Amino acid sequence: MKQRVFAWILALILALTPVLAFAEGDEPEPTASTEPSSSPSTEPSAPPSEEPTAPPTTPPTAPPTEQPTASPSEKPTASPTTQPTAAQETPEPTGESTDPLKIDTYWKYPGMDKSYAGGYMPVQANGSVQFIMPLLGKTQGNTIRVVPEFPSDGPFAPTNLQFDVHEQTYDVTQGQNNTGKVNAYLVKFDAPLKSTFYNGTYTVMLHVTYKTPAGDPTEQTFTIQVQITGGKTPSSGGGGGGPTAVRKPVILIQNCMITPTEVSGGERASVAVSMSNVGNYDAKNIRVSLIPESDTVTLRGDLNAKFFDALPVKGELDADFDLAIAPGATESAAVFTVQITYEDKYGGAYTEEGKYTINITQPKIEIVDCEYSEVVNGGDGFTVTLTVRNSGTRDAKNVVVQYISEDDSIRYTGIQDHQTIESLKKGESTAVTFDLRALPSAMEGKHTFRFSCSYKDAANSGTYENSMDYPLTVVQKASLGYDEVRLPESIVSGESFTLPVCVYNTGFSQIFNVRCSLNCDGLISSSAFLGNLAPQESADKAMTVFVATLSGSQKYGEAYGSIEISYEDVNGEKHFESQSVKMTIAEPKKITDEEKEREKQKVEEQQTLSQWWISLLVAIAIIIILIAVILIARFARILKMK
Repeated sequence: MKQRVFAWILALILALTPVLAFAEGDEPEPTASTEPSSSPSTEPSAPPSEEPTAPPTTPPTAPPTEQPTASPSEKPTASPTTQPTAAQETPEPTGESTDPLKIDTYWKYPGMDKSYAGGYMPVQANGSVQFIMPLLGKTQGNTIRVVPEFPSDGPFAPTNLQFDVHEQTYDVTQGQNNTGKVNAYLVKFDAPLKSTFYNGTYTVMLHVTYKTPAGDPTEQTFTIQVQITGGKTPSSGGGGGGPTAVRKPVILIQNCMITPTEVSGGERASVAVSMSNVGNYDAKNIRVSLIPESDTVTLRGDLNAKFFDALPVKGELDADFDLAIAPGATESAAVFTVQITYEDKYGGAYTEEGKYTINITQPKIEIVDCEYSEVVNGGDGFTVTLTVRNSGTRDAKNVVVQYISEDDSIRYTGIQDHQTIESLKKGESTAVTFDLRALPSAMEGKHTFRFSCSYKDAANSGTYENSMDYPLTVVQKASLGYDEVRLPESIVSGESFTLPVCVYNTGFSQIFNVRCSLNCDGLISSSAFLGNLAPQESADKAMTVFVATLSGSQKYGEAYGSIEISYEDVNGEKHFESQSVKMTIAEPKKITDEEKEREKQKVEEQQTLSQWWISLLVAIAIIIILIAVILIARFARILKMK
């Protein structure tokens, strides 16, 4: 081997000998044609360019574009402010009432012989007049300040009367059997009479000041007319003295009868207004109008007014109106105004009015109780028992209790998803049941289901509905699947291999701390941690396994064990899955002395060959470097001679 390498090197040197000889030879003599010319060159050099280079023209910088300002005609956009400034106008009224106080015309309070709707008049007795006025509404602090204003030429003795009234609860009546309790401001005071006074009808104004629930100062004025008797009769000629302000016709509403006293949506009612002229002159061109304050109450017929030619002193009139309650009207106290306009014999115009209330009552169906198991397993059924009550003031018809399936995971299992109650009287309760079921595929966690109640009012004119939502917790059983783990059939002891593991969350509940471990005699590996798995989620990991020897006296052969997968459910309970595995651990192959010697010689030859190849490459590199140096030196001498 050595001789062969040496021969290759010698042949390479001989092949390069001519090249080296040429590189070391003398340089050729220069010929005449190669002598440099001593005469100067007559060819003029190129004249410099006469054309001057134009200086680069720098374009003028464009003036900055000014931002256009808004013209005066343009309206700038103002960002909305949440705090109004002092210069802002008074905001539009909101839905809250700015005039919350009103006279309770329906009920009769302590000290009153009639309600205002029944024709209440202040009572004159023992040299004074007792005034009573019940007010309804909400104020800040539940307190109002009352300042009566008496006519300057009237029968009342001069007094500076003002007082506070607090909201209290009063026992009230309306008729013989209709009683109740009302929170009201009961304005009640006595006004003393002068020692000498004139008979007639006088007007007393009550100025009421208070703060609204929002804290805004407010003032209202209420007028009460009182008929004074037992004094002097004013003369008609004007010489007898007495107040001239009462020399006029005065038409008062003596009674306003509403039949029936309670109505429902779609029903009708009649209003009978009784009036009398308690003034000193006849009245003419009398117009009696009924004006509802909301669309809940409407007048039947083309005209909302009754007309009368005249009403003499102490005469009486009756005006009848028919009302219709809007279908579907909610429970409320609908207010309407009876307004009377009339004239005296000289053409003077007067107006009297009173506010009255018609009570609109309705059934009110509510689900007041719901009994069921709030925690169920996926796939299990459960029963819901509802208690339905009519807490309104009228009977209800055709009450339908229905299950509304907004969550597809919770379904009813009966034939129908609703039940009908033909009638439910006011104050009455009844129970209905529904069978529901949580689907096996329902996700574990919080769910809701809903029941609604729809019903008719007493006149079957309107449909009402309300609904309730109820929570439900679904619990699912933890479930895990995995791919079958396969070990190699046989592997030599001392080697390693990779074992892939893939697991699946096959349930509808999250599982936690998924871990896979290999327990097999003769195999060494660490466990694979796959973490937490959401429902329908999978994870995989590779385990590195080292093959050792069996633990018994026999070191090689069949190895048996198992793959174990552990995990936890939402309650922290541990679960285990396992699979049996086996493989053959093979004994490593033994090497004889002859094989070891041959292997050693082979290694040495490979090392020797490698060293000779390295020497050959080094020699070739040195020769190439020498040739390159000689050639560079020769070319340098040639350049110098030139």
